[in-house]
Amino acid sequence: MSDRHPMRVLIAEDEFLLADDIASWLERAGATVVGPLPSVERTLARLKGAPEIDVAVLDINLNGELIYPVADELARRDVPVVFYTGYDLEVPKRFSSAMKISKSASSGDLVNAVFEQRLRSLATLPPMRREGLEECVLQLVPALRLRARLLLPSPRAADALVERTLERAICEVSARAEGQDLDTWLHQIMLAVFAQSPFGPN
Repeated sequence: MSDRHPMRVLIAEDEFLLADDIASWLERAGATVVGPLPSVERTLARLKGAPEIDVAVLDINLNGELIYPVADELARRDVPVVFYTGYDLEVPKRFSSAMKISKSASSGDLVNAVFEQRLRSLATLPPMRREGLEECVLQLVPALRLRARLLLPSPRAADALVERTLERAICEVSARAEGQDLDTWLHQIMLAVFAQSPFGPN
Protein backbone atom coordinates (compact mmCIF):
# COMPACT_ATOMS: atom_id res chain seq x y z
CA MET A 1 0.00 0.00 0.00
CA SER A 2 1.33 3.46 -0.89
CA ASP A 3 1.92 5.85 1.99
CA ARG A 4 1.53 8.96 -0.16
CA HIS A 5 -1.20 11.36 0.87
CA PRO A 6 -2.56 14.77 -0.14
CA MET A 7 -1.35 17.81 1.76
CA ARG A 8 -3.37 18.15 4.99
CA VAL A 9 -4.36 21.73 5.78
CA LEU A 10 -5.85 22.79 9.11
CA ILE A 11 -8.31 25.70 8.88
CA ALA A 12 -9.31 27.84 11.88
CA GLU A 13 -11.90 30.44 10.85
CA ASP A 14 -15.01 31.68 12.68
CA GLU A 15 -16.90 33.11 9.67
CA PHE A 16 -18.90 30.14 8.40
CA LEU A 17 -19.25 31.16 4.75
CA LEU A 18 -15.63 32.23 4.45
CA ALA A 19 -14.45 29.04 6.16
CA ASP A 20 -16.46 27.03 3.64
CA ASP A 21 -14.92 28.99 0.76
CA ILE A 22 -11.38 28.44 2.05
CA ALA A 23 -12.01 24.72 2.39
CA SER A 24 -13.37 24.57 -1.18
CA TRP A 25 -10.40 26.49 -2.62
CA LEU A 26 -7.89 24.17 -0.95
CA GLU A 27 -9.77 20.98 -1.79
CA ARG A 28 -9.90 22.00 -5.47
CA ALA A 29 -6.12 22.47 -5.27
CA GLY A 30 -5.77 18.88 -4.07
CA ALA A 31 -5.48 19.36 -0.31
CA THR A 32 -7.27 17.49 2.44
CA VAL A 33 -8.91 19.91 4.87
CA VAL A 34 -8.92 19.43 8.65
CA GLY A 35 -11.77 21.58 10.00
CA PRO A 36 -12.74 24.34 9.53
CA LEU A 37 -12.80 25.10 13.26
CA PRO A 38 -14.42 28.24 14.72
CA SER A 39 -12.62 28.71 18.05
CA VAL A 40 -9.23 28.43 19.73
CA GLU A 41 -10.55 25.82 22.16
CA ARG A 42 -12.00 23.58 19.46
CA THR A 43 -8.89 23.92 17.29
CA LEU A 44 -6.59 22.88 20.15
CA ALA A 45 -8.90 19.97 20.97
CA ARG A 46 -8.88 18.85 17.32
CA LEU A 47 -5.10 18.99 17.21
CA LYS A 48 -4.85 16.49 20.05
CA GLY A 49 -6.44 13.78 17.95
CA ALA A 50 -5.74 15.11 14.48
CA PRO A 51 -3.61 13.29 11.91
CA GLU A 52 -0.37 14.87 10.80
CA ILE A 53 -0.93 18.47 9.71
CA ASP A 54 1.21 19.84 6.85
CA VAL A 55 0.11 23.52 6.85
CA ALA A 56 -2.37 25.60 8.85
CA VAL A 57 -4.52 28.56 7.76
CA LEU A 58 -5.39 30.57 10.86
CA ASP A 59 -7.65 33.57 11.33
CA ILE A 60 -5.83 35.66 13.94
CA ASN A 61 -9.02 36.62 15.78
CA LEU A 62 -11.53 33.84 16.46
CA ASN A 63 -14.64 35.23 18.15
CA GLY A 64 -12.56 37.82 20.01
CA GLU A 65 -9.79 35.42 21.04
CA LEU A 66 -6.31 35.53 19.50
CA ILE A 67 -5.17 32.36 17.74
CA TYR A 68 -1.63 32.42 19.14
CA PRO A 69 -2.00 29.39 21.49
CA VAL A 70 -2.82 27.33 18.40
CA ALA A 71 0.10 28.84 16.47
CA ASP A 72 2.41 28.02 19.39
CA GLU A 73 1.29 24.37 19.35
CA LEU A 74 1.79 24.19 15.59
CA ALA A 75 5.26 25.74 15.93
CA ARG A 76 6.10 23.05 18.49
CA ARG A 77 5.20 20.50 15.81
CA ASP A 78 7.13 22.38 13.08
CA VAL A 79 3.93 22.99 11.12
CA PRO A 80 4.11 26.10 8.87
CA VAL A 81 1.35 28.68 9.30
CA VAL A 82 -0.51 31.16 7.09
CA PHE A 83 -2.28 33.88 9.07
CA TYR A 84 -5.42 34.84 7.12
CA THR A 85 -6.90 37.94 8.67
CA GLY A 86 -9.03 41.01 8.16
CA TYR A 87 -7.13 42.89 10.84
CA ASP A 88 -3.94 44.90 10.43
CA LEU A 89 -2.27 43.29 13.44
CA GLU A 90 1.41 42.83 14.04
CA VAL A 91 2.06 39.19 14.90
CA PRO A 92 4.57 38.34 17.65
CA LYS A 93 8.17 38.00 16.52
CA ARG A 94 8.19 34.30 17.39
CA PHE A 95 5.95 33.80 14.33
CA SER A 96 8.30 35.58 11.94
CA SER A 97 8.40 32.56 9.62
CA ALA A 98 4.61 32.59 9.18
CA MET A 99 3.01 34.22 6.15
CA LYS A 100 0.27 36.82 6.56
CA ILE A 101 -2.47 37.14 3.95
CA SER A 102 -5.28 39.69 3.99
CA LYS A 103 -8.86 38.47 3.67
CA SER A 104 -9.17 40.95 0.82
CA ALA A 105 -6.66 38.88 -1.19
CA SER A 106 -7.79 36.50 -3.90
CA SER A 107 -8.37 32.79 -3.46
CA GLY A 108 -5.30 32.19 -5.63
CA ASP A 109 -3.15 34.27 -3.29
CA LEU A 110 -4.21 32.17 -0.33
CA VAL A 111 -3.71 28.85 -2.11
CA ASN A 112 -0.29 29.98 -3.35
CA ALA A 113 0.69 31.01 0.20
CA VAL A 114 -0.29 27.57 1.50
CA PHE A 115 1.76 25.81 -1.16
CA GLU A 116 4.73 28.12 -0.59
CA GLN A 117 4.71 27.40 3.14
CA ARG A 118 4.58 23.67 2.41
CA LEU A 119 7.47 23.95 -0.03
CA ARG A 120 9.53 25.79 2.56
CA SER A 121 8.96 22.97 5.01
CA LEU A 122 9.83 20.35 2.37
CA ALA A 123 13.13 22.14 1.83
CA THR A 124 14.26 20.90 5.25
CA LEU A 125 13.54 17.24 4.52
CA PRO A 126 16.57 14.96 4.09
CA PRO A 127 18.37 14.18 1.93
CA MET A 128 19.07 17.72 0.82
CA ARG A 129 22.71 17.65 -0.34
CA ARG A 130 24.16 17.55 -3.81
CA GLU A 131 27.91 17.63 -4.39
CA GLY A 132 28.39 18.84 -0.83
CA LEU A 133 26.04 21.82 -1.19
CA GLU A 134 22.68 22.24 0.46
CA GLU A 135 19.82 22.69 -1.93
CA CYS A 136 16.14 23.29 -1.42
CA VAL A 137 13.03 23.17 -3.52
CA LEU A 138 12.85 26.94 -3.90
CA GLN A 139 16.44 27.07 -5.13
CA LEU A 140 15.60 24.47 -7.77
CA VAL A 141 12.68 26.43 -9.24
CA PRO A 142 14.83 28.33 -11.81
CA ALA A 143 16.17 25.01 -13.15
CA LEU A 144 12.65 23.62 -13.29
CA ARG A 145 11.48 26.67 -15.24
CA LEU A 146 14.35 26.24 -17.71
CA ARG A 147 13.45 22.59 -18.25
CA ALA A 148 9.80 23.55 -18.68
CA ARG A 149 10.70 26.15 -21.33
CA LEU A 150 12.58 23.45 -23.25
CA LEU A 151 9.40 21.36 -23.22
CA LEU A 152 6.88 24.14 -23.83
CA PRO A 153 7.71 27.29 -25.83
CA SER A 154 4.97 29.35 -24.19
CA PRO A 155 6.22 31.00 -20.94
CA ARG A 156 2.71 30.83 -19.48
CA ALA A 157 2.36 27.13 -20.24
CA ALA A 158 5.87 26.45 -18.95
CA ASP A 159 5.15 28.19 -15.63
CA ALA A 160 1.90 26.23 -15.34
CA LEU A 161 3.90 23.03 -15.84
CA VAL A 162 6.24 24.04 -13.00
CA GLU A 163 3.24 24.75 -10.76
CA ARG A 164 1.67 21.37 -11.52
CA THR A 165 5.01 19.68 -10.90
CA LEU A 166 5.36 21.27 -7.47
CA GLU A 167 1.76 20.51 -6.56
CA ARG A 168 2.27 16.83 -7.40
CA ALA A 169 5.57 16.82 -5.49
CA ILE A 170 3.76 18.06 -2.39
CA CYS A 171 1.18 15.28 -2.67
CA GLU A 172 3.78 12.58 -3.35
CA VAL A 173 6.62 13.62 -1.05
CA SER A 174 6.15 10.60 1.20
CA ALA A 175 6.77 8.33 -1.81
CA ARG A 176 10.19 9.85 -2.56
CA ALA A 177 12.84 7.15 -2.27
CA GLU A 178 15.27 7.54 0.60
CA GLY A 179 18.48 9.09 -0.66
CA GLN A 180 16.99 10.08 -4.03
CA ASP A 181 18.43 13.33 -5.36
CA LEU A 182 15.82 16.06 -4.99
CA ASP A 183 16.61 17.69 -8.34
CA THR A 184 16.33 14.39 -10.20
CA TRP A 185 13.09 13.51 -8.42
CA LEU A 186 11.43 16.83 -9.32
CA HIS A 187 12.47 16.56 -12.95
CA GLN A 188 11.07 13.02 -13.12
CA ILE A 189 7.76 14.33 -11.82
CA MET A 190 7.83 17.15 -14.38
CA LEU A 191 8.33 14.70 -17.24
CA ALA A 192 5.46 12.56 -15.96
CA VAL A 193 3.15 15.58 -15.72
CA PHE A 194 4.22 16.75 -19.19
CA ALA A 195 3.54 13.29 -20.64
CA GLN A 196 -0.05 13.54 -19.41
CA SER A 197 -0.59 17.02 -20.93
CA PRO A 198 2.14 17.65 -23.53
CA PHE A 199 0.51 20.78 -24.97
CA GLY A 200 0.16 22.65 -21.68
CA PRO A 201 -2.74 23.08 -19.27
CA ASN A 202 -6.22 22.34 -20.54
